[in-house]
Amino acid sequence: MNHPSTDKAVNRPIRPLPARVINKIAAGEVVERPASVVKELVENAVDASADRIDIIIEKSGTKLIKIVDNGCGIDEEQIEIAFSRHATSKISSFNDLNSLYSYGFRGEALPSIASVSRLRMVSRTHQANMGTEIIYEGGILHSKEPVAAPPGTIVEVENLFYNTPARRKFLKAETTEARHISRTATALAIGRYDIGFSFTMNGRKLFSFPSGSSLKERVAGLLGPNKEFVTVAGEIGLVKVEGCVGLPDMLQNNRFGQFIFINGRYIHSPTLSHALAAGYGELIPRGMYPVGALLLTVDPAEVDVNVHPAKTEVRLSREREIHDALYQLIKEALRQDGIIPSLKSAESPVSAQNGRRSSRPEPLSSKDSSNFIPGVRQQEPFSANLLAELYQAPNIDVTKPPPEIMKVNKETGEVLQTEQKPAPSLASSGPSAGFRLLGQFSDLYLLLQSGDDLYIVDQHTAHERVLYEETLQVIENQSVNGQTLLFPVQVELSPEQLSMFEEALELLNKSGFGVSHFGGRMVKIEAMPSVLGQKPPEKVFLKIMDDIASLKKEGYDLKKAMAQSIACRSAVMAGDRLTDQEATHLVSRLLQCENKYSCPHGRPTFIRLSKADLDKQFGRE
Repeated sequence: MNHPSTDKAVNRPIRPLPARVINKIAAGEVVERPASVVKELVENAVDASADRIDIIIEKSGTKLIKIVDNGCGIDEEQIEIAFSRHATSKISSFNDLNSLYSYGFRGEALPSIASVSRLRMVSRTHQANMGTEIIYEGGILHSKEPVAAPPGTIVEVENLFYNTPARRKFLKAETTEARHISRTATALAIGRYDIGFSFTMNGRKLFSFPSGSSLKERVAGLLGPNKEFVTVAGEIGLVKVEGCVGLPDMLQNNRFGQFIFINGRYIHSPTLSHALAAGYGELIPRGMYPVGALLLTVDPAEVDVNVHPAKTEVRLSREREIHDALYQLIKEALRQDGIIPSLKSAESPVSAQNGRRSSRPEPLSSKDSSNFIPGVRQQEPFSANLLAELYQAPNIDVTKPPPEIMKVNKETGEVLQTEQKPAPSLASSGPSAGFRLLGQFSDLYLLLQSGDDLYIVDQHTAHERVLYEETLQVIENQSVNGQTLLFPVQVELSPEQLSMFEEALELLNKSGFGVSHFGGRMVKIEAMPSVLGQKPPEKVFLKIMDDIASLKKEGYDLKKAMAQSIACRSAVMAGDRLTDQEATHLVSRLLQCENKYSCPHGRPTFIRLSKADLDKQFGRE
């Protein structure tokens, strides 16, 4: 049996499609899911100059999506035209796309939504005495009549996709669709933080903000209640940036906490997301992503928004320049000297009536049943991969010039290299009393006191940071000291390792290695960086090759990847006992680093616990 399309006897006439079919086809592009309807209708409300928008959702949008605004409204004579395809008030010619600041411009949203739902709109202009109600069912006009209504527009979309069962069948679980709607509502509320927004899902109000909020208030309220954000602001070249980004204690393992806007339009851009993460540098571990919102203002002539049906992707004519400008502004905002994490104690029980401490300990709730000390709440666990609230670093007075910390000899307990360097000068900030080494815990943590503060230093991450910056500097200066092996060793590499080796060969030899091809996939090692000590050269070399291959795939600069791997492999480890002098020297060297507050992987080097925090824990306030 021949397929109809290949049957020469079939002669089908070419004819225009009916308007209802066209609208349903268009709905497949514009109305991807309930969240798309929310986005299109709210953007229409914003374009109507509303300063208050309410979003009401029932059953993840499949039952009801209701958008209420107090915008300019639609005239009675215009309301039916608004449901015609490609009818819009936003543009009048193609050239208007070069100076586009409105959200909508195609005139497809309303007819597309109306074609796959039961849609009711009530709209009244501020000059009119009455409003107009219009109802569409499956794209067919059902009724149009005058009604009493407040100024503005109300749009109710019911039974979405009721007449397109295939599309409804492919919707995700209700919780998934609800999550998409919540993210869309969040983006809309951030992108226009000057507008009052409320969002209600299944009768539960998830957020409500008045008009006139600041960006920082809006971002904090939506992305991190009780969290601190860093303000990013500035103008470089053709881009002006306004935004707020979270401190490293807010890292996530996905990009769902990132909201990027261009000229008020929420977009998805891998390039700009990369600029956001790159601005943090080594403050974030691999596989983690920062949280924040960035509002970019760019000349509309440099932006093509007409490349995606949902307008969530744009094309930038000078994308690289914008990427670099964004990266620079974020980096400068985060470069706040004196950033260290702090363990915060639980709040003491407070009497709501008089604001003073209660004389009786607060009873333990079921979730506090793991506490060992009755009446004291369990402190939030601290993760080494996250930075807690940030504080100003103390001034550390060092009376003796510290030696260069390169490696501790486990057998003799001596520092292997003793080249003298000047003591750090931090007299411009912090207490002047200096620090005192109190002791060590678990052969990993160094306990220091400075004034009324207790500092806990992770010796491995601290040493790793010191070695990383020093190794990177000597690689840049091409002055790495290599230690010649008494007997050269040969190592066989995998094809992938060999490819990485060939790319990194010149840099390896500038980093203190003495390596060369030895035929086939064999490599000969004749020298190793002196900081790697007495470790088996073949094992260390293979691990370093794997390290730099992994880091290179994640976009790291090859020099930084090399320095990071060497530092990690040569730093003192947990269980390596340091003498008091070695511990003091290590801390002194750490305080001379450019980024003293985290290791190259993003883990903190030290944390702060104040006396006030301890007093709270012991009920001494």
